Amino acid sequence: MILGGLLTPVPAQITTVFTETFETNGQFNLSPDWSWDGAAPVARPACTGSGWSALKDVHGINDVLWGDFGSRWMFHPLPYDPLAFYDVSFQAEPVGPLGDPMNVYARVMWWDTLQGNPGVSDGGSFFQPFFCDPLANGFGLVAGPPPGLPGARFGVLIYGIQWSSMQVAIDQVVVRKKPWKAQFFGSMMLAGPYDPLTQTMSDGLRQQGLIPLVEPYTALGLPQVSGGGGETTTSAVLNAQHNGGHVVDWVRLELREFNDPTVLMATRQALLLQNGSVITATGSPSVLFDIAPGNYFIAVRHRNHLAAMTASAYTVPYPGGGTWIYPFDHVNWPTYGSNARQIHGTKALLWPGNANPDAALKYAGSSNDRDRMLVAVGGNTPTNTIAGYHLEDVNLDGIVKYAGAVNDRDRLLLALPGQVPTATRLQQLP
Repeated sequence: MILGGLLTPVPAQITTVFTETFETNGQFNLSPDWSWDGAAPVARPACTGSGWSALKDVHGINDVLWGDFGSRWMFHPLPYDPLAFYDVSFQAEPVGPLGDPMNVYARVMWWDTLQGNPGVSDGGSFFQPFFCDPLANGFGLVAGPPPGLPGARFGVLIYGIQWSSMQVAIDQVVVRKKPWKAQFFGSMMLAGPYDPLTQTMSDGLRQQGLIPLVEPYTALGLPQVSGGGGETTTSAVLNAQHNGGHVVDWVRLELREFNDPTVLMATRQALLLQNGSVITATGSPSVLFDIAPGNYFIAVRHRNHLAAMTASAYTVPYPGGGTWIYPFDHVNWPTYGSNARQIHGTKALLWPGNANPDAALKYAGSSNDRDRMLVAVGGNTPTNTIAGYHLEDVNLDGIVKYAGAVNDRDRLLLALPGQVPTATRLQQLP
């Protein structure tokens, strides 16, 4: 499905963080770091008909009750990721005389193995197994360590509840996670390489093999926070025919504090496609920040264009938390300040010509962008040109050109207020 010319975000990536089948090379095996209450788990033929399960006692006649029930547990620690949803699935089969229904629980949570039960009042799921029944809880968010429990560890807890002294066979424990991270899904346009006839941007840098495999913004001195910086891509991603066209160049995304947009909260470097879509360095249409979802100001940057930012804070959800699109190339998309983008028909473009680079477009006077272009081609010979990946290449065709047809200097002049050489255009960021 196309949303405003953009791709629908892909589902959040799911990764497996722990698997326990209780056997290795046909032999019963309990992986390290399991802890338990009551008798140790022992081998039992798997209820699936091959291999082994772990047989665990559920309730002893002298057990101390947890609230209304008594129970014995198994716990295995896991690495904790505060920016992830967790899910556990497993199989279970009651062993022993059938009587009261057995409830078997599986939770991904914080657990204090010394105290036994710090409280399991929320976030759990259970079922009543009969014949090797499978259980999957569904993904849920786990908060940080509980206060007042310094011995709490994060991991998967499995336990059963039954009034009599039964046992349960447990098998195929799998813990998975998916991101609980702020997700950017949107678009932007650069005036430098923009073609008004096709309403797309040229991919001259890519055609000449000039786009670097490592993002350029860290080297330019832009600060990186919350895991941003050092993003890398591959030639396969750069040269692929994506649904939004070919890659134009690297761009930079920023999330800023919703009460104070001068405060940088998270950064990501990404790739820009010809139709304006922004994708990750690996080719995904959904860019994730290493920060929790919430309300943020959103800014978009390019190395030789002026940045733009949303006029107010917006909801930035996690993958699966709703589809929010941030179309900086739409003329009706509100941005901070005044005239933050160049309007060309139905498209809004980032202002080109910031070759210096700083927060202003200047054709004359000190620290102007025009002189950077002249110096780049040799200074004394304005008709010279140089090829490569340069800030002075405003139209992103792979060539710095000061004079003649399709030169970079004219792009700068046309971006100034009233196209007056002595005028200055300032970047609209707080």
